[in-house]
Amino acid sequence: MAAPKRTLVIIAFAALYLIWGSTYLGIRFSIETIPPFLMAGARFVLAGVIMYAIAWSQGIGKSNWANWRTSLIIGACLLLGGNGGVTISERYIDSGLAALIVAIVPIYIVLLGWATGMAPRPTPIMWMGLGGGFLGVGILFGPGLHLHSSG
Repeated sequence: MAAPKRTLVIIAFAALYLIWGSTYLGIRFSIETIPPFLMAGARFVLAGVIMYAIAWSQGIGKSNWANWRTSLIIGACLLLGGNGGVTISERYIDSGLAALIVAIVPIYIVLLGWATGMAPRPTPIMWMGLGGGFLGVGILFGPGLHLHSSG
């Protein structure tokens, strides 16, 4: 396979930043008028239809029941515990704080992988990358956070 063109890589990163970056703000606006799990479920269905259409257009054959079952389990976990949890939480916290909390997940994954022996000990460059990503999200959303003190 030929190396991707630089322009395509830049477009892909721009799309990633715009789509991911707008997720939490979009959730915040959506749950003002749509129940959280209905909104999250509708997003999942729409994404699934788009991905299935792309796969079908590229000639990928029909999936078997084992693939559907696994996909349903993963989707339910994401809807109920992952993105659904974020959607519910944004009724009570700012979208910037929700994004900052979600930005901690890669740190947990690295630590859990190391603790369970499934991954090697994190290197200093890994810690720099994880810290940089978390710090970047904090810088982007920090000014918009409304942390209230009880004093």
